[in-house]
Amino acid sequence: MLLLKGLLVIILFVLISLGNKAFSQNKGELIGSNRPVFSQNYKLPGNSSNKFEGLTNKDIEKQEHQNSKEQEKAKKEILKSHILKQDKPTRKRMKQTLKKSKKLLAKKPLVSRRRVVKQRKIILDQGKINKVDD
Repeated sequence: MLLLKGLLVIILFVLISLGNKAFSQNKGELIGSNRPVFSQNYKLPGNSSNKFEGLTNKDIEKQEHQNSKEQEKAKKEILKSHILKQDKPTRKRMKQTLKKSKKLLAKKPLVSRRRVVKQRKIILDQGKINKVDD
């Protein structure tokens, strides 16, 4: 009789615990969802025997850097050959315009402040000399 009561208590406990699990799942609580799942359909990259064939990001960046350097060299060579084909006065004029454009791009004045001050002083001195002569 005691054995029968113990068995009945165990069966009731199991039924209540199963009902409690079903009830908690119906409330939207997922039981056991926090456990990590390792049995997925894909292979983990560390365990994979397949090697990725291709360029890495570092290799791609190196190639891009080399390509940009080669393009710059080609532009310089084209410019040099173009300049060498010109006669001397044209080369001189091209050099001056290149200097001006670089200064304008750098947002610097075409004529230095020191030179402007010097020119003003020369002009003012000439005015004083002219007044003295009159």
